[in-house]
Amino acid sequence: MGGRERHGAAPRRPRTADSGPGKSRATLAGRGKISYRTGAMVHPVQSVIESLYAAGRCPRIHVNAIHADVVCPKFIREQWKERLIIDLDANYPLDLSFEDHGISADLSFGGYVTRCSFPWDAIYVVADRATGRGIVLDRNMPESIRRLRDANADPAGARGAALRSVSLPDSGKPSVVKPQAVPEPASEVEVSEPAEEAAPEPSESIRAPTRETPAPDTPADTQAKKRRAAFKVIDGGG
Repeated sequence: MGGRERHGAAPRRPRTADSGPGKSRATLAGRGKISYRTGAMVHPVQSVIESLYAAGRCPRIHVNAIHADVVCPKFIREQWKERLIIDLDANYPLDLSFEDHGISADLSFGGYVTRCSFPWDAIYVVADRATGRGIVLDRNMPESIRRLRDANADPAGARGAALRSVSLPDSGKPSVVKPQAVPEPASEVEVSEPAEEAAPEPSESIRAPTRETPAPDTPADTQAKKRRAAFKVIDGGG
């Protein structure tokens, strides 16, 4: 772990933060237990997180840190506002728990470990860190993030294929959700940042070669190469 936060010092980025706006990556404090809520009601966020863990993958959540019920360091709330991205890496002692109101975990921000809580209403994306596939909870998405997403949307819907929308009931209570199988890998889709659309990769069955493949050497060609290799070339003479 890194050193403690110094009083009066400028707020640090989360330890694994990438450069640039909207690229905060909060790490979890280390390997620990995971507590599950009991009962039949399972929130979609919990369902996807559990499915990703079961497949040996790392869940990534997008959180509105300025939500009134979010519990996290003040400087993180002020710095990342509506676009806090957290990797729930099970290799760290996160002590993750699913509760009636949301999730709680021990997070490390620049070496400063603190218990954080995120209500279901503050989480608007849950996805596989490696592939970007997951779900979007439209009702929870902040308006500023929604505008950026819509501005960068692909009319054909290709970029949105990795993230599917999930509608919550008007009552705000989660419905019974069965854990889903983790989908096959796809290109990661960022919600709030402009990005040029990448051309989709063709499937293996229709993939065409990009250049002409040379014909394999015949036995005669191979023998001729061996004979040529046996001679030493000497430059000069006279």
